[in-house]
Amino acid sequence: MAYWLIVAAAFAGPFVFGTAVATTLGAGIADYGSLGPGLLLAAVLASLVTVLLAYMARVPTSMSLALVSAMVGSLLPGPGASTIHWPGVLKVAVSAGGSIFIGFAAGAVAFVALRFLLRPVTRALGDRLMHLQYASVALLALGYGANDAEKMAGLMAAAGSLHAGSHAFSVPLWALAASVAAFAVGMAFGGVRIAKTVGGKLFTIRPEHALAFQSAAGCTVVGAALMGGPLSTTETTASAIIGVGTVARPRRVHWPAVRRILAAWLITIPAGFAIGAVAGFIVRVI
Repeated sequence: MAYWLIVAAAFAGPFVFGTAVATTLGAGIADYGSLGPGLLLAAVLASLVTVLLAYMARVPTSMSLALVSAMVGSLLPGPGASTIHWPGVLKVAVSAGGSIFIGFAAGAVAFVALRFLLRPVTRALGDRLMHLQYASVALLALGYGANDAEKMAGLMAAAGSLHAGSHAFSVPLWALAASVAAFAVGMAFGGVRIAKTVGGKLFTIRPEHALAFQSAAGCTVVGAALMGGPLSTTETTASAIIGVGTVARPRRVHWPAVRRILAAWLITIPAGFAIGAVAGFIVRVI
């Protein structure tokens, strides 16, 4: 039941909160209408290689940073550099980077508020209130649909515009459906593997911790989606977990795992850029 709730909420995300993130990725980073499909394909493949390498290493990574660094890497060495929209690149960098700090702060504040609200409540009522996790999970999934899932939807929309010969950017329903379907498949086959790293290896999570970090991460992701700022839901969720753990039991936070994840995020940018540059060079040679 929870699986289908997440999938349904993710699919509803773009319809509830709009497609601003897809527009940022599809039209706000580079003018693929003049660049052609080759460099767009190079950027997508380079970002996928970067993320798959992170998946094989069992570490979370930021799809936003991998994708945008691969896009810039594929364009910067060649004539496509002049078509890069640097305000859009800055928007992604601020959104993806800021989500680390905002997610941490939101997680800490959410847990303090939840602990204060539950203090006068009986244990039995408190246990029943933990069913609010269904709502917090749905909020996080809605944010995923309006943010993470829209990244590939935006690029597919850009490719569709190229194929149709149109310079007017729009996000069709089929692109959103394909992105959410890919999310559902990825969650079924690899989501649990990453979730174990993000959750269990950072902090021992109890129901009250889960309710706090899911609510905090969901609000952060939704807020970014409304402003068209792409970020990583995995990254934001991990930051919220660390924020909750720091307030709840700082000695129980697995700080070595936190450092490894931070290092993986920092490596994503140069890795995506380098792989993108290689992919862009191959496209130009071919």
